[in-house]
Amino acid sequence: MLGRRLALTVPTLFGVLVVTFLLLNVIPGDPVLEMVGERADSATIARLRAELRLDDPLPVQFGHYLWGVVRGDLGRSYITRRPIARDLAERFPKTAQLALAAMVFAALSGITLGVVAAARPGGVVDRFAMLLSYLGVSFPVYWVGLLLIMLFAVTLRWLPASGSGGLAYLILPALTLGMRSVAFLARMTRGAMLDVLSSDFIRTARAKGLSELAVVGRHAFRNALIPVITVLGLDVGNYLTGSLLTETIFAWPGVGRYVLAAIERRDLPAIQGSILFMSVVFVLVNLLTDLLYAKADPRIAYH
Repeated sequence: MLGRRLALTVPTLFGVLVVTFLLLNVIPGDPVLEMVGERADSATIARLRAELRLDDPLPVQFGHYLWGVVRGDLGRSYITRRPIARDLAERFPKTAQLALAAMVFAALSGITLGVVAAARPGGVVDRFAMLLSYLGVSFPVYWVGLLLIMLFAVTLRWLPASGSGGLAYLILPALTLGMRSVAFLARMTRGAMLDVLSSDFIRTARAKGLSELAVVGRHAFRNALIPVITVLGLDVGNYLTGSLLTETIFAWPGVGRYVLAAIERRDLPAIQGSILFMSVVFVLVNLLTDLLYAKADPRIAYH
């Protein structure tokens, strides 16, 4: 089954490549004008269009681009003339660093809140967790980011408002990116734990005289992990591929900000290469999540 999943990624990524290529080539605007400006003479514009193969029919352009992708060449940026693969290799570690920090924050906070809330349903922690869940789902990412900047950077002056550097620069964007996941994970963990805690084997464990900590931590928690892993796996993919707003708000030099700059300048190869790269990352994260299913639940196996 795992081999079949790997094989299915090929047509999936090919579909992403085709759709992205067609959409970017039918939208209005001329990337050459973005490169040279509107005051450039017609001879210069014509020469650049010929060099970039923009005068070729779309099937020819796509075939040329596809052959480059097969060879591992994502092309060169229209604006900077740098290889796109090199740009992504330089920026992805920053995105991965931000995603890892957001994941750790979300997992520790959300799962802990959910477990404690399920252990004492209707208590203070349970009500706080549910309130936090509703707030986290309701507030948009950019609003949370701006609020954190106003509080911790402008008012209290504890943390820098933007840029990258040491740990201090990572805290606010990681909190912003992970806050929504805290809400989802808390609700998912609480629901899964409540279902498991009402099971027969939990009542048997309690009847044997096991402590509540052992019942909740050793028996209930592992059996409640499957839906939690699902949410966490999808969130990690979103951290790595959907952090555009967070990186923009905090001027974080990652892939998301690179994509936004490429869109603003209609840098078609950079947009296409970035989308394909992020699609590959998302597919690989989903495959890893499936493998974690089998690790958490021995009843699930991939052959």
